[in-house]
Amino acid sequence: MRFTRILLLVSLLALVVTPIALALRFTDDSYNWAVGETGKPYTKQLAGAGGCGPALPYQYRVLPGSALPPGLTMNSSGLVTGTPTTAGNYSFWIELSDQDPPSQSWCRTPVGKAERQFTMTVIQGLSILQKQAQLAGQLGIPYTLQFTATGGNPTWAVSSGALPAGLSLSSTGLLSGTPTAGGDFHFQVKAVDGGRSDVQTYTLSVVPQLKITSPAKAAAEVGRDFQFSLTGEGGRTTYSWSATGLPTGLNLDAATGAISGVPTEAGVSDVKVTLTDKLGLTSTIDLKLAVNAPLAIVKRSLPAAKVGRSYSAHLHVLGGVAPERWTIARGSLPAGIHLNARTGALTGTPSAAGKSHVTISVSDKLGAASRTTFVLKVVG
Repeated sequence: MRFTRILLLVSLLALVVTPIALALRFTDDSYNWAVGETGKPYTKQLAGAGGCGPALPYQYRVLPGSALPPGLTMNSSGLVTGTPTTAGNYSFWIELSDQDPPSQSWCRTPVGKAERQFTMTVIQGLSILQKQAQLAGQLGIPYTLQFTATGGNPTWAVSSGALPAGLSLSSTGLLSGTPTAGGDFHFQVKAVDGGRSDVQTYTLSVVPQLKITSPAKAAAEVGRDFQFSLTGEGGRTTYSWSATGLPTGLNLDAATGAISGVPTEAGVSDVKVTLTDKLGLTSTIDLKLAVNAPLAIVKRSLPAAKVGRSYSAHLHVLGGVAPERWTIARGSLPAGIHLNARTGALTGTPSAAGKSHVTISVSDKLGAASRTTFVLKVVG
C-alpha cells in the first residue's frame, strides 16, 4: 500500500516536470493573413502550438510545389517578409514541425509535423511613380511637375513640410508656379484613393537661373591652335559641360567649358553646348564656329608702274583670320612705292624706271604666315 502511494506520487511529479506533448498545430491567428498591396512592405509571423514547443523553437517551410505570393519569402522561424509584386489570390501549403533534431531529451522522436493550406490576397497597391527625392527649380522661371501613381486615381496633397513660395499642388497632382525665394524646401506629397495611399518625401532646391556666358565671336584656322572659353553662372556648382557638332580637331573640356584643339577642316559648324549643374538643371546655347582655310597670299602679276604717275595695287589673301599685317621680307620696292602694313596696298609715285623683285610676307591674328615674291616693273 505504501509502495503504491509512492509510485503514484512519483507519477504525478513526472507529469508536472515533463512538458505535456499535445498535438502540433498552427495557432488560429496564423490563418489570418492581412491583404497585401503591390509595392508595399509586408510582414506576417506564423505561430504554432503543441508538440515540443514553444519551449523548443518550431520550424517552418513552404512545401515543395507550393509558393508564396511573388516578392514574399519565409524564414525557418515562420517570419514572412517582402514586398508583393503581383496582385492576385494565392493559396500555398506550409509545414510546421518540432525542432529537428530536438535539443532536449524530453522531446521524443519522431518529431511532430503539421501541414496546412493558407490563402492570401494581394491587391494592386497605390504607388507614386515620381520616386526621385531631389527636385530642382530656378528663381523666376515657371516650374511644373505632374505627379502620377499606379493602381488608382488618387487625390493629392502636401501632407507635411512646405512648398517654395510661388508654388502650389493641385488635387490632381500638378505642382506648378514660379519660385520667388531660393533655398532647399522639404515636404511630403500624399496620394489617397479610398483606403489606399502612398507618401513620398522630396527636397525642392530653388537656385538662381543657370546661364552660359559666351565671349565675343571667335574664328579658328586650319592647322592653328584654338582656344575658346565658355563660363557658367547660377544653378548649383559643380558644373559639367557637353557639346555636339564641334569642328574636327576640336574638343570641349567637360569640367571647364573650354573648347580647344587644332582644327583640320575649313567650314562653319553649328555647335550646341549644354551646361549641367549639380542638381541636374541644364542650359543650352547654339554657336556658329567658323574655321578658316590656312592663310595664303594670292599670287598674281602686279600691273606695271610709270615714272612720275600715281600707282596703286592691292595684295590679297585667302583664308587666315583678320587682322593681317604685311611686311617686306626680302628685296625692296621701287623708289617712291610703299607697302601699307595694315591693308596690303602698294601705293606711291615711282621716280625711276627699273624692275624690282620683292618678297612680301603677311601674318594673321593667330600667328599664321605666308610669303610670296612679286616683280614690279616701272617704265619711263
